[in-house]
Amino acid sequence: MKKIAMFLAVCMMGAMLSFAQSEDEVKAESQTPISAEMKALQTAYSLAEYGYSVESASALIEAAEIVASVPTQPLTDVKIEGETATGTSGKTYTAEQLLEDGKKLAAGDKTLLKLANEVEKSIKKGTRGAVGGPRYAYNAVSAGHSIYYYISFRAREYAEVLVQSFSNVDLDLYIYDENGHLIASDSSYRSDAYVCFVPRWTGVFKVVVKNRSSRFVGDYKLTTN
Repeated sequence: MKKIAMFLAVCMMGAMLSFAQSEDEVKAESQTPISAEMKALQTAYSLAEYGYSVESASALIEAAEIVASVPTQPLTDVKIEGETATGTSGKTYTAEQLLEDGKKLAAGDKTLLKLANEVEKSIKKGTRGAVGGPRYAYNAVSAGHSIYYYISFRAREYAEVLVQSFSNVDLDLYIYDENGHLIASDSSYRSDAYVCFVPRWTGVFKVVVKNRSSRFVGDYKLTTN
């Protein structure tokens, strides 16, 4: 009986592992360098944060130029659940908003206004919104709660998810496959979060954004490749 029980236990363990990526696979995939598009957006968001904090027109205009150069589209075709919140900062970090705020701060500076006008022309030419580029969504999660996105990713294709916090609140990011297995996460103490992974199969993955604060709302922008 003991041999049978042990055999069944081994079989069950093997079956569980076959429905999830192994720890070694996840570690290997997590070491994959961030893509050029995501890196550009990270740089733009950091510039925007700096620009708003010190009221730098040049930083906001440069951030707008970077965002405008990366094709993006709204993440509208996914199921979203969880504890959303209101009363957020109202930040969007779109190229249009960054440029508008940059021009206000640049009032009277002809050099910066000239640069802003050039960036505005590139935006109006329709360089953004290309199909297949990164997708984004804005949301806010209540203190101590989570928001769940159900997003489809393709097998054997590099997948990235970036969360940019607008309220300096510690936001964590977790990715689960359709069998409930955690396959990637970023639970660092930074306010932003980023993960990358390569799905073993095409399917719907659960993307969880968790607010670690016990008091403050966390508003953010989520971007996927």
